[in-house]
Amino acid sequence: MERLFDALLPGFRLLDEEGRLTGELASRDMLMRVESVFVVDLEMSGANPQMHEVMDVAGVRARFEPGLPEMASWGTKVRPRHIGNAEPAALKVIGYSPRAWRGAVDLGAAMEDFTAVGAGAVVAGWGITQDIAFIVESLRRLARPWPFAPLAFDVQPVARAVLKAGEQVDRFNLGHVADRLGIGRLGEHGALADAYATYDVLIKLIELIENGQGGGGR
Repeated sequence: MERLFDALLPGFRLLDEEGRLTGELASRDMLMRVESVFVVDLEMSGANPQMHEVMDVAGVRARFEPGLPEMASWGTKVRPRHIGNAEPAALKVIGYSPRAWRGAVDLGAAMEDFTAVGAGAVVAGWGITQDIAFIVESLRRLARPWPFAPLAFDVQPVARAVLKAGEQVDRFNLGHVADRLGIGRLGEHGALADAYATYDVLIKLIELIENGQGGGGR
């Protein structure tokens, strides 16, 4: 487990009490106290957390132990309140239409369920910075406290360390890495599909680390 913790450590970052990234690295002792991770994905109406909105949100909770066994999963589309502020390109990527979002829920209901599934876990994701920023802003708008652990885990830097660019992968976006690792996906640019893709990539990276394979295992 110590070797595994050393390989995963570059992906962990400390958060402040409101959930914002601090830029500080976690220690191995902190990792040894982690009980579960909540692998999340958010799809937004643009890149600015103060202007744009969460449109789709999901997470997969797993025990932080060998095999990363799944505990629960959840996802929902979120009803926008200010769709006029959205970036058209962002809406096109996520496939937004009033019809497709007909069953969407409001942000308050979405975040209530989201935080209930992930409460106390380490929030994890692929390129986690933007997801964290939108989670923090959503909770601020709802006047709710940070409900997760004071750590975040970014899977992408671990993939960069384990997989050799130009040999195992050509680039480090989620879809490409998942495809190169032979991981089937539920879809693309949907929150639950991407959360599961990230979760499955993390499981595969852990397997490579434990087997001494990949660039980070030598």
